[in-house]
Parts: sequence; structure tokens; C-alpha cells
Amino acid sequence: MGHPLCSQLCEGPHIVFNRIYFVLKLSFIEFMQISTFETLVAIAQHSSFSRTAEIRNMTLSAVSMQMKSLEVELGATLFDRRYRPPKLTPLGIRVAQDAKTIVDAYSVLKSRCVPTDQLTGTYRIGFVPSAAARILPLFLGTAAQLAPKAMLNTSTGLSESLCEQVRNGQLDAAIVTEIADATFDLCCETLIREEMVVAAPSDIKAKGLAELSATHPFLHFIPSSGIGKLIAQYRDQMQLKFKEVIILDSIEAIVNCVKNGIGYALLPKTDVLRYGADQVLVLPCEPQPLFRNISLVTREDALTEMWRPKLMTLLETSITGLENAEV
Repeated sequence: MGHPLCSQLCEGPHIVFNRIYFVLKLSFIEFMQISTFETLVAIAQHSSFSRTAEIRNMTLSAVSMQMKSLEVELGATLFDRRYRPPKLTPLGIRVAQDAKTIVDAYSVLKSRCVPTDQLTGTYRIGFVPSAAARILPLFLGTAAQLAPKAMLNTSTGLSESLCEQVRNGQLDAAIVTEIADATFDLCCETLIREEMVVAAPSDIKAKGLAELSATHPFLHFIPSSGIGKLIAQYRDQMQLKFKEVIILDSIEAIVNCVKNGIGYALLPKTDVLRYGADQVLVLPCEPQPLFRNISLVTREDALTEMWRPKLMTLLETSITGLENAEV
């Protein structure tokens, strides 16, 4: 016979964890450590024992043994081991969802008991590459000084992918190019608002996007990226027609192509000045200006509300240092 609380764990959200503080005092928590639930939640998020072992700093056999012990304790089959890697059963999916509620509630309790305004704990944070190049070094340096107890695991990716990873729990937060389609159901707070400009060869005689579009190839940053989508929206809004389009996945490569007279581009002004210096012609977007917002995106839940302001403060401090360095 399984653990008497297993059936309660899986009866539904209207019963489970209505009083989370009471649940955390129940006897089964005492011998089923929070770390076991954290492992189960990680497996549900990543669909991989090996990836979970890597993230949790465990051996693969330790993850497997931990999950087998959990199944024995609950008296329930949580994994279908006919598959490689094992897949969660429908019951396992429900238990993992309930386990996440326990893990989140425990994290809230721990956060409330920390007598400090410093960010503490472990966080997975994604950056779009263009933001990582500028913000990440200062951010990590600032965090080391102001939040030494925080462990920050960073990665890079495109805005839409990062937002989806935040949404499904693979990331805790991400710094992205703000695009309504990608950030619509997430908490989105603007960090930097920067001007987009036209980068053209220095010896160009054409003035403005309309003339350039008729005479030179357009160097388009990845259309599926946040910047790429902003460019596409602006193109449609301004009814621009490009003579030829060359798609590249690196802002630095695009600016170098502009330097060599291959074509022109629409890019953040800061990046154009960084990579192009005085070797490219910088023109404003006319007749209507274009701006890009670099924003922090997170989920809307009680746990995130505990640490989001602290992370935001670290980022804002880093950006202040960045702006001072760029002046």
C-alpha cells in the first residue's frame, strides 16, 4: 500500500496545497527531502535524467536512485521505464506539478527568512547575444560584489526561445529584445531603450532607407530574432521594398560587411558604433524613428515576486556602470 498522502497529492488543485504552510509540516516532508522534489521537477522540465544530473550537480545513477526511492515511498509508478530515457507517467506528471508547488513554497519560506536585501539562491538567466556582449560582464562583476551568495547560471539565445524557456520553467529570467508576441504573458520590465539606426558604407551617396533600398543589398539580422522581428515590422510599416536581402546571424559580421561596402543594415546604434566606429555612415531612421527595448522577463508568481526586485536592482546597477563607461 502506498503512502496515505499520495492520493491527496493527485486529487486536483482544488484540494492539494490549499494551506501550503500546513502541508509543509506534514510528516512525509521530514523523510522525503525537498531535494528529491527539486530533482523530480527538473526531470519534468527537461525531460532528461542526464540533463537533470548535470544541472543538479549529481551523478546519473544518483538521480535514478532518488526517483526510485520516491516511487517506493509514494507507492506509485511515476516513470515509464520502457522508454529511454524514462518518461513520466500521467500520474508522474501530476505529482511533479504538485512537487513544484512544494518546492516553490519552500523557496518562498526560505526567502522570507533571509534578513537581507541581497539576492540569494540559484538562478538561471538567459541573455540575447547582443545584450550579453554589453551587459553580462558588468552584471556578473556587480553580482559578485553585491550578491555574493547568489549563484547565477547564464546562457544565450534568441528572444522568442528565451521567453519560452522562462514560460516553461527552464529559465528563471531572461534579458531579451521586447516583442509583444514573445512576452505577452510574462512580467516584462524595460532595462534599456536604445535607438535603431541605418548603418551604410561611408562612401555612400544615397540618403535614407528609400534610396538605399533601391541601390544596395539589405543586410538582415536573423528574421526570427527580436531585432529581426522589429526590423520586419518597421519594413512593413514604412512599406520598404528591399532590392536584395542577405541574412546574417552576427551583428559584428553585418557591420563588417557594411564597412566593406557590401550593403546597409538597420541595427542598434550602440552596436554600430562599437563595431563600426567611424568607418560606417550612421543615419537616423526617417521619417519615423525606431527603438529597441531590452527588457527583463520573468514569470508572474509568488516566488518570483520575492527575488525579482533584487535581480532588477543588480541589473540596473550594472547598466548604470555600462552607461558611465560608454559616455
